[in-house]
Amino acid sequence: MVEDVLFYGKEYWTGDSRDGRLENGDGYHYYSIAKSGIIQEAFEVYEKDDGEVIISPLPEMNRVNWYKDLGFEDLETLDEVSAEEFQEVKTMQAKQ
Repeated sequence: MVEDVLFYGKEYWTGDSRDGRLENGDGYHYYSIAKSGIIQEAFEVYEKDDGEVIISPLPEMNRVNWYKDLGFEDLETLDEVSAEEFQEVKTMQAKQ
């Protein structure tokens, strides 16, 4: 059962993709997080230096607790995004 989403957020990073296939780009991790702190869905959005954007799901983050498992006290490390922006990333990933 999917819990009610409390927060949609993203975090920025630079460097290589998590799987090492893409190098020297910019990326975001997008999260939908339930009221309990459980991550419902997560995606990596990676932009290569040539402008190509690659979006990958992060299923290993599903059901991870932002607070208990990752040790964060709050959501301040994430930039809040709208539900529409999160859904756009999800839709773009499904089309790749």
